Amino acid sequence: MVPRRAVAGSPVLALAVAVLVLAGCATSPSPKPSPLQLTPRSSPSASTAPSAVTVIAPLGVNFRSTPSASASVVGVIPQGVSLPLLDPKPASGGWWKVQGATQTGWITSDSQYTSTLSFQTFEGGSNVPWSVMYPGGWNFDQENAGPVIFNGPQGASITFDTAATTAQLPAAASTGETQSGVTSIEVYGVTASLVRYASTAEYKASAEFQAQSGLAFLIQAQLPPKSGAATFNLFLETVFITPAATPSP
Repeated sequence: MVPRRAVAGSPVLALAVAVLVLAGCATSPSPKPSPLQLTPRSSPSASTAPSAVTVIAPLGVNFRSTPSASASVVGVIPQGVSLPLLDPKPASGGWWKVQGATQTGWITSDSQYTSTLSFQTFEGGSNVPWSVMYPGGWNFDQENAGPVIFNGPQGASITFDTAATTAQLPAAASTGETQSGVTSIEVYGVTASLVRYASTAEYKASAEFQAQSGLAFLIQAQLPPKSGAATFNLFLETVFITPAATPSP
């Protein structure tokens, strides 16, 4: 069973987080999703001394009583939720001290799961809803049911194409482009191949995979060479796919 996440900024989420933090030592509950919309939402902006941290992991992170992986879990903080930082520097071992709804606690400072950057969330999909978080300073364009194109600083762009199957997706590379490397990655629990293309002027890569029945992705990146790999990984790590509904008997 794949846990679902709550949507940042909604009154339902605020109540959900409050309940989770009051839950006491217990097994981590599954975040519950709110209705999806094609509306971006903002989380607090990062500053030189960060004042808040945002959960970017699709399955959320544990809210612990002390800064230790063996500490008791008092709740789960879903993806997209921002919590006030009580200390702008992570504690030893990699933990943020944060303020929950009714008590203080600790969440991981691993950049794969949390970030002090500013984010918005794009939500789309018809048959199978999906979402992705994108950094502050970026925006997106989409015409009808076409690809979603995220545009960032210095001409950076990341394009999301979706289809029912990988066979229905467009070609990942233009004619004549040469692959420079292929690595295995995981996107929301699905193994995919990350293909790099030869270029000295930019970071160019793509990832294609069948997320689940009825939903396949082709995600292509054209980014500045120095920060391209990290930026593309950030997008891939925040993809959230709503499980397909189970037909009634």
